[in-house]
Amino acid sequence: MKRESFGRIGDIALACAVSVLLWECLSLAVGARTLTPPLETAQRIFALLGQAGFQNDLIATARAYFGALAIAMAGGLALGTIFGGWKAIGEPLEPGLHVLVATPKVAFYPVILLLFGLGDAAKIAFGVLHGLPPVAIITANAIRELNPIYRKAALTLRLNRLHTAWRVLVPAVMPEILGGFRIGFGQVLLGVLVGEMFASSRGVGHLLMASIGVDDQPTILAIVTLVFLFAGTGSAVLLALAERRKA
Repeated sequence: MKRESFGRIGDIALACAVSVLLWECLSLAVGARTLTPPLETAQRIFALLGQAGFQNDLIATARAYFGALAIAMAGGLALGTIFGGWKAIGEPLEPGLHVLVATPKVAFYPVILLLFGLGDAAKIAFGVLHGLPPVAIITANAIRELNPIYRKAALTLRLNRLHTAWRVLVPAVMPEILGGFRIGFGQVLLGVLVGEMFASSRGVGHLLMASIGVDDQPTILAIVTLVFLFAGTGSAVLLALAERRKA
């Protein structure tokens, strides 16, 4: 396991080095005005992190994001368990989640604004709208394809439906659930940022939109890089947890 871990860390480090090198080459090819080079982007990141205004934007985004993430993961797990565990409920209702996944979420934004107004509530709702459906669908499919022996064991132990779900079904498909959480992790972040870009007076998404409006390339690249690093780190952690559960 240790050798595999070191090998994976080496692969990640190599991929990062190659990406930075390609970024630098592309910046030289198209010009620093069009694509800010890596060193200047890193300097801009540290400059932003030291600004009180950016710190406030970061806090606003974090508050909305983690609230939306908690709702999306808990709600997706609950719905997925119900839809996958009880066919009579899942068959008529789950197709609606598939339709929701395929629908551009921007179309729902006027409705969300009408219901929640401007502020954190709208951003959280938009994040949940992005992240909850994939978590629920993946959880439902995993439970539906579970070996029937688990349900037979629950019947033998005379567990009620709640205990069957919590003590048997969910633990049995935990690696798949963590895989769903990986997707939800990124989707919720996308939803919150898009919500801030469209209708918010604060937050990282709002700052990104303002930077695009004034063509502030260093700030744009700095924000995109920060978002990429955060999303990549979270995804890597959830992937490691899922593989540990499989082992």
